[in-house]
Amino acid sequence: MCGKESDFVRTIYLEGAQLKVCRECSRFGESPEGRGSSKKGKGGTAPSRAVVAERLRARERRMRSRDVFQEETIVDLVPDYDRVIREARMERNLKQDELASRVNEKSSVIAQLENGSMRPSDQLIKKLERELNIKLTDKIALVKPEAPKGGRGVLTLGDLIKKK
Repeated sequence: MCGKESDFVRTIYLEGAQLKVCRECSRFGESPEGRGSSKKGKGGTAPSRAVVAERLRARERRMRSRDVFQEETIVDLVPDYDRVIREARMERNLKQDELASRVNEKSSVIAQLENGSMRPSDQLIKKLERELNIKLTDKIALVKPEAPKGGRGVLTLGDLIKKK
């Protein structure tokens, strides 16, 4: 892996590939001996074709691009989320630390949310919505860019070159 010439070469498995590496680089992978007993029941051989195929499918799903202009609405956090959280908590007569313990967060996180100085993560939004029985997300319509009408009236790079 490092390219260093070494008298000591060890075989390791790294992300499904079998590599022969030096002593220092061997710590980045699994040795064939250590793969048998404690590592998820795998034998001392390279991963099966099914394992490699599953990893390739997962990679393909992650790398797939999507057309953002195809979607017409997105789900986003409501602008006054801080007020909604504070009012819902006070309505249920909960203190900030009580709400924090119910959603498994620190009380300082709840305080920052109610001040509006922190934007909650998607996971925290779901926890708060479930615990306080509120709605913190809203569907927002996307504004699609307008296509030029007839192709004229728009200045292109070619037009700039012709003018000079």
